[in-house]
Amino acid sequence: MGLNHNQFLLMKQGIKTIEVRLNDEKRSLLEVGSLITFVDAKTQEKLNVTVDKIYKFKTFSALYRQFYGLKVGSATDDSLETMVNDTYAIYSPEQEEKYGVLAIKISLNF
Repeated sequence: MGLNHNQFLLMKQGIKTIEVRLNDEKRSLLEVGSLITFVDAKTQEKLNVTVDKIYKFKTFSALYRQFYGLKVGSATDDSLETMVNDTYAIYSPEQEEKYGVLAIKISLNF
């Protein structure tokens, strides 16, 4: 899975421990114990992680009420509205409604 550079660095440092994605066809196959390789969109560096838990939500707003701040790659002072709007720059509200969303708790593989 691709990640933008800043999100990749936060994950690599162990700060970002929750990856937010649509619950689309590909992600719906994930389960606890699945291995994911994230690729830095800028450097193409790879990072291997294990799925520890998967949380399902209908909306990004519901997800960000439970998970927020650095663990999802947001600034510590980002508002709920800011986090949702930032996510809508990646995924559309139509995609959110169609698929629902996931908070994927991960741990780094060394």
